[in-house]
Amino acid sequence: MKADNIKNIISDIDHLPYRAILFDGTWGIGKSYAVNEALEANPNVCKISMFGLKDTRQIYHEALFQLALKNNIGGKIGEIANNILDGASKIWDKVGQAKEAVQSIVNEREMFLLLSKEFTSVHIIVIDDLERMSDDINLEDIFGIIEELKQCNYVKVIVIANTDEIQSDKKVVFEKYNEKVIERIYHITERAEKVTWSKMNIHADFVEKFLEIHKVKNLRTLEKAQRFFEDVKLFCNSDMSEQFKEELRLICFAVVVESIENLYYKEIDSDNTDSVEKMTNTIGNMLQHRIGRYLYGIKCSTNLVEMILKYYEEGVLNEEQLEAEYKLFLNSGDKPNYYKSDEEIRSVLPILREKMLEAKSLAELNEFADAYVVWSDVLEENNESVLSEYRNILEEMLEKTVLDGKEEMLSYSYDLFHMSSEKTKRIYQEENKETMKFLIETYVGYLKKTTHGKKAYEYSYKLRNNFDSSYYHDIIIPEIDNLYNKISFPVDNVDEDRYHTCYNIMYVLYHSDAEKFLQYCEKIKEDCDNMSRHRIDVLIEEIVKK
Repeated sequence: MKADNIKNIISDIDHLPYRAILFDGTWGIGKSYAVNEALEANPNVCKISMFGLKDTRQIYHEALFQLALKNNIGGKIGEIANNILDGASKIWDKVGQAKEAVQSIVNEREMFLLLSKEFTSVHIIVIDDLERMSDDINLEDIFGIIEELKQCNYVKVIVIANTDEIQSDKKVVFEKYNEKVIERIYHITERAEKVTWSKMNIHADFVEKFLEIHKVKNLRTLEKAQRFFEDVKLFCNSDMSEQFKEELRLICFAVVVESIENLYYKEIDSDNTDSVEKMTNTIGNMLQHRIGRYLYGIKCSTNLVEMILKYYEEGVLNEEQLEAEYKLFLNSGDKPNYYKSDEEIRSVLPILREKMLEAKSLAELNEFADAYVVWSDVLEENNESVLSEYRNILEEMLEKTVLDGKEEMLSYSYDLFHMSSEKTKRIYQEENKETMKFLIETYVGYLKKTTHGKKAYEYSYKLRNNFDSSYYHDIIIPEIDNLYNKISFPVDNVDEDRYHTCYNIMYVLYHSDAEKFLQYCEKIKEDCDNMSRHRIDVLIEEIVKK
């Protein structure tokens, strides 16, 4: 059921045979929004959120003051309340003291139950956020109150909840009593088709076009995206164009929506996916790539997108950088580079070089370097100095990537970066291979010195995995001889980590040259104790089987 139907149900609530109903659905789908909108003109409504409520008696307190007394102090119900206090005061000598005493004694529950007898039209009590109730509150008590409220004259109860999120111990109580207390459950599974976006301060035309493409169900996510855009807009100068701000809004919505909803994240079936497809899916699942699905055709740069994402994640945004991005936006013009004149392209080249030098990611670096080389080649201009700069930055960036533990990026082909120039492709391949070699030399150099500890195990594990990869196999083979030493085998001081490290090294040695490996094992065993020989034999048997 769509959330729109909530309004229709509530508009007919006076005539429905139910005294207690439940709107059940996932967070943010618009249940509370639709209920509030349907009841906004109704003065006989009490709204209570269970979130933060510490005592179930507060329900009667809110019902008493929001329904029985709020609009009736001067009327019949107010007179009845005063008569109760006046009658009780006769027990005492002083009326003032009696009223004070009675007010502290008279139970708000009993007062509400008594005063509700004077209701002549339907009064609605909305109990929201049932799943967020305090651990100290007993759900059975809540159901008891709802059941009692149902018996009141002209009182109906609307409960709003996401029952999937009710705590497991309370879920048992819910399953036990809900059929007795709740007379009808409406399951809300789809966001409202028609939403008054202006009440959420969201531009209707923008968000409706956005939702035609990106199927966001959670209204709260859209509210968060709008607030984030309003936050970012504070950094904009008043003279910035509306087109720039429109693209900025789209970037903000893309960053927030994809970060929360993961609409374009694709689960990878590792059992039924080949390595190339798995790597492609892994790249596609990177947040930056997923955000790009929202931004096809915009003029703003990927660098601005990175800036906005960083601000969302870390709260850091530089106004000068934003201003610089705006100038690049203006300079980029409406005309694609393909249709520009020589002079127009010449004016773009320094901008591309500057963006290349300031690139924060491999994707940015390759994008701007490739674009510079492509267009400078068309103009037949010398670009060797820029290619040299590209090579140096690429070398540093790739080395930092592997030192940060992200060596899987070395298996990315230049095709994944949509590079066009054969010059940049060649440099990328050369530097990528050099970085792979640097990585393997790092692993082997460390393992040559020690096979103790977590780091040694981590390096040996990666070395073994990379050995079976076509990207690394030929790079590893020349380094193998460095691992032919006693510490590569489970002898002398052995613990569990070192045992597994030796297994990984022995696996690589065997699969690179089985005959040489087995001969070396026999030589090692000559100087070992019995337990060391036994461990070596066990690992050999296991490795050969595989």
